[in-house]
Amino acid sequence: MRAALTAMALALLSACMSPTMGILETTMPDSSREYFTYCTGYGCSQRWNMVINDQEWESISTIFSVTPVSAEAERHMIAEAIGRIEDIVGPKAHTSDDEAGAIIIPFGSTRGQLDCIDESHNTHMFLTFMQEDELFQLHTVGPVAQRGMIIDRWFYNTAVVVENDTGDSYVIDSWFGLNGAPADVVALDVWMDGWHPDGFVYGATRQEIDGRQATQ
Repeated sequence: MRAALTAMALALLSACMSPTMGILETTMPDSSREYFTYCTGYGCSQRWNMVINDQEWESISTIFSVTPVSAEAERHMIAEAIGRIEDIVGPKAHTSDDEAGAIIIPFGSTRGQLDCIDESHNTHMFLTFMQEDELFQLHTVGPVAQRGMIIDRWFYNTAVVVENDTGDSYVIDSWFGLNGAPADVVALDVWMDGWHPDGFVYGATRQEIDGRQATQ
């Protein structure tokens, strides 16, 4: 009984979202990198009006200056670009210390933290900006995906790209990592089956991750 209660508590604390929240639909109207809404605070409860200027965007487009040798290589370039955008936006939105897989703590502060609703909205939006600027050529931005049922696991959202030649879908998931880390890339069907990174710890801070790596 104790083990069951512990597992239930951990499931609730690590839940990304309430099933009543649904999917925050794509980008908000008239979004562009010159003016967009950046979501934080869980469920996009805190919204920041943001700008990525030309100099900042140049640091993103530089990632794509070399022609990728494969669609897989382009996906990793996209993932790196998402991390770099988070580094740009983090100080402006006070999310530089966003934890890896930030957990839901009842009545706790969510300032500076992002759940998967925030992450999937922001990442989908950034992917759209990159696509509009023709930074990647081998993929198309797909719709936000959702997995989970209340009977087996909590609801969880992620951004998606579709490989043009094959039609295969891949998640570009920025929730599992710290702010500024390259997004995780995995086939959508694998992700739908409950995938998470090896060694992942919910709510890990940068200091905790650095400490664990130092002892390995």
